[in-house]
Amino acid sequence: MQNTNSRQVIQLPIAEVSPADLIQQFSDEIFQLRQVIEKQTKVIDEMANTLAMQKELIQQLRDEIANLKGQKPKPKIPPSKLEGQNRKPDWHKRIGLHDNQRKMVLFSLWVKDSTNFDRLSLSSCFSMITAADSILQKRSFEISRLARPVIKKIRRIGKPGQPKGKLRKKKKTLLQIHERPVIQPMNIPEGAVFKGFNRYTVQEIVFKPYNIQYQLARWQLPDGSYTTGEPPKDARGHYGPQLVSHILHQYHACRVTEHLLLDQLHALGILISAGQLNNILIENKDSFIEEVAELLSVAARVEKQLLVDDTGGRHKGQNQYTTIIGNRWFSVFTTTDSKSRVNFLKLLQGGKEEYVINEDTLDYLTQVNVPLYFPGYVSLCMGRKFTTLAEWEQFLKERNITQKVEIRFLTEAALYASVIQNGIPRNLGVHSDGAGQFDVFVHSLCWVHEERHYRKLIMTTDEARADLERIRGQIWAIYQALKAYKESPSGDTTEYIEKQFDDIFQQKTSSPTLNRQLEKTYEKKQELLRVLQRPETPLHNNSSETCARAAKIKLKISGGTRSEGGQKVRDTFLSLKQTCLKLGINFMSFLQDRVCGCYAIPRLAVIICERALAVTSDSPKLPPFRLSFFNINEVVLQFDCQQVVG
Repeated sequence: MQNTNSRQVIQLPIAEVSPADLIQQFSDEIFQLRQVIEKQTKVIDEMANTLAMQKELIQQLRDEIANLKGQKPKPKIPPSKLEGQNRKPDWHKRIGLHDNQRKMVLFSLWVKDSTNFDRLSLSSCFSMITAADSILQKRSFEISRLARPVIKKIRRIGKPGQPKGKLRKKKKTLLQIHERPVIQPMNIPEGAVFKGFNRYTVQEIVFKPYNIQYQLARWQLPDGSYTTGEPPKDARGHYGPQLVSHILHQYHACRVTEHLLLDQLHALGILISAGQLNNILIENKDSFIEEVAELLSVAARVEKQLLVDDTGGRHKGQNQYTTIIGNRWFSVFTTTDSKSRVNFLKLLQGGKEEYVINEDTLDYLTQVNVPLYFPGYVSLCMGRKFTTLAEWEQFLKERNITQKVEIRFLTEAALYASVIQNGIPRNLGVHSDGAGQFDVFVHSLCWVHEERHYRKLIMTTDEARADLERIRGQIWAIYQALKAYKESPSGDTTEYIEKQFDDIFQQKTSSPTLNRQLEKTYEKKQELLRVLQRPETPLHNNSSETCARAAKIKLKISGGTRSEGGQKVRDTFLSLKQTCLKLGINFMSFLQDRVCGCYAIPRLAVIICERALAVTSDSPKLPPFRLSFFNINEVVLQFDCQQVVG
């Protein structure tokens, strides 16, 4: 009997497909999938970087909310380097980071003299950087292994009892000996012969009050009037100059808070109240303020280069901004409620508020985005000068200049002309981290800040990560090239460095985020390569950031200021401290000299002029900057030897 429950097999017609058509069909599908994957990869790349920026912004807002509530923001705790792949080797302190050393060794050839200059040498240098990088990284472990026995020998240098690894320095020859007591042995037997002394030096400091009561003789004259003796000139008030200098040094240099400083003085037996201490710190500081006011104009004339930066501040419970202006000779701190370009130009005036309309005013207006008719309209008032803000605002109303953009640009132009009229050179170099308010005069940018943008990028694929590392290596390579050029400039290499800049920042990668950052950097070409036209231009802004850190630490320890005088005095002594540090002047000795009124130390502006003149007259003429071919293996071998021996 036939089974009726069995399933019936239905045969469908199968189209015959040739192998070539099937392969073509699969190829088309794979191509479409690849396109979809590429689009999704780009979307993921953009989303990852967007999320990272939003996460950072959210944390900043949370920290700001915590500050408004009187709470502490999230602490920035860096990852531990004691363990893991990024831990520092034992020989780090003796040899230095391998990554920093290889940045310098590859450009040692740039200071060699070359009679026959080859146009392809620079491109050859940059093409070999990547190869050198990989070779040096592979040899880092071998360097550490070979360096350990050398370091052990170095650490054994020294006399018994001396800490290992520290070279002995004869510092006692610099000490001033105040007392030389002679100590004899307890028992000297008969027949002993005196053989001189063994010197044993003990450093001590004496903290004790030393009160002086001047007996001012009082005489009655025949006419019935009285004459009285006068105290010494250095006795200004009831607290001596040494005590006042100690108080100023403790508060401004050592960052001791006013409350702790008062407790310290009471513990030493000084009779002083909190109000008297506050008066010593704030009152009668006009001479210090005047000395700081001289620094900017003098240093800008002799150096023609400024480094600028700003950081947050607090005054009367409100957020403000501390602007740092300086160069290698000085630093000036000024705290204001604005960080605009108008504010920066007012700071360059050095406290002299003035608005001028002349040729420099029109020249500034032609460089900014204003209507074409506007410079001609302003030229009708050529030669006018205004000494107060009220006069300037009245002038703007009379000329019917009411739009905010026009007011801002014209105010900047008038201040710009006033700064030049007061002695600031037109070709003044202004080096910053990219903040828009400092984009005035001959502006240049910091390479370290520019590289940080690439460090923050998040790459989602191995190819994109490799591209990012390669580009960062190229950035540091051209940075080292600019450093070598800065030491010995030559016009022959300018165009080749510019070409390498174009090749680096006009390339395309697999990451759209990285491509956009490369385009942004390329737009800053003129500011980043300013050193090619002005070799005195710095390449980084580390000096200003260090000064900004000093202001930030003072703010965190002592809090914000409450009075206008307190704000002015804090900025003044921060300026004096950092300027003395740059000039190599002992700040305590400086304070004692100024408080006593001796002026044995010349005014800081005079010292800056003398130092600048000495550097200009004694500066050696370096050979011109040349490039030559080199063997990458020889350079790596030389680097290995320097690492092991040095």
